[in-house]
Amino acid sequence: MSRIKIASLALSFGLVVGCTKSDPGGSTGSGGTGTTGTAGTTGAAGTTGDAGTPGTPGTTGTAGTTGIAGTTGTGGRGGVTGTTGLGGSGGVTGLGGGAGGTTGAGGSVVSGSPKPSPGCGKSGRPSGGMVQVANTSLYMFPTSYDGTKPFPLLIALHACGNPNTEFVSLTNNTGFATDYVRSYPNTPDTGQCWSSYSGDAARILAQYDEVLNNYCVDENRVFAIAHSSGAQMLVNILAHKTDAQHLNLKGVSPVAADPFNVAVPMPVLYIDGKNDNQRSPTSAADAVAKFRAANMCATTSKPYTSVATCMSTDSGHPLVDPGCIIYDNCTVPTIWCSHNDPSYSGTEHGVPCFAMTAMYDFFASLP
Repeated sequence: MSRIKIASLALSFGLVVGCTKSDPGGSTGSGGTGTTGTAGTTGAAGTTGDAGTPGTPGTTGTAGTTGIAGTTGTGGRGGVTGTTGLGGSGGVTGLGGGAGGTTGAGGSVVSGSPKPSPGCGKSGRPSGGMVQVANTSLYMFPTSYDGTKPFPLLIALHACGNPNTEFVSLTNNTGFATDYVRSYPNTPDTGQCWSSYSGDAARILAQYDEVLNNYCVDENRVFAIAHSSGAQMLVNILAHKTDAQHLNLKGVSPVAADPFNVAVPMPVLYIDGKNDNQRSPTSAADAVAKFRAANMCATTSKPYTSVATCMSTDSGHPLVDPGCIIYDNCTVPTIWCSHNDPSYSGTEHGVPCFAMTAMYDFFASLP
């Protein structure tokens, strides 16, 4: 056994004995010095990998085509009776996302706005509110007429054998007297019947021009009423397109006319007696058919209840049924009142008791 191992055993034994408290410890042996091991060699650093190849940039997408701008909307047409025209529709949106066109400006009112005649501002109300040339013409003016505000114009054509004042008494004390300038042409034809179209039409148109050029009326609101021979004359004017366009009538109400072709669309309140013995049995229906054709109406109709019953001015004062209907799908209002008023000496050929109110209300309802 080597000396180093023996010494180590002796030292170990001495250390164990020295832990016993009853035995004094011997001298402490010197510990052997251990040899420090050699440090391991540091591993070599790993090789840095090559950088990856940069990716190819993506191709820039092509820009979308700019859409075509929408068409500018057209301005709206005139509205109904004094109302402002509706604005035009917006333009159609452009293709490919282009901006829509600009919405059209609101249309100007045509029929609803007064069109002052050339005579507006020339003078005030004539003395006594009337201008008359005997056996030729008669013009009457409301008390509120001052020559600056345009009033609607009413043209009234009398019946055969009646003076041109026939409609004066009928329109007095009605809305026509307070709200309209009234014109009552006269015919010099035999028996005061409207029997010479060319001469009579020329006089009516000349008096219309005189009113427009010297007095203040609304050219957009000219109306005509007529009875019997005068009603025939009125409808005959409508058969002559140039003359009808000259008068530019907004609406008419003939009473007991005969049929004539109607050359222009015309709002109408046609009035006749269902048993009028001064006309042929089909006269009224034939006359209304001419208006229906001009106004592109259907043949169907429905009751027109806006006209009220009334008491006849004829003897006995029976209750009068206006018998009114309005045709369907017309371009302009087309109304036929076939009444049972026995007025005009029991002939049912006269102006019935409801007529003035019905005419006034009908004209007021037109846009």
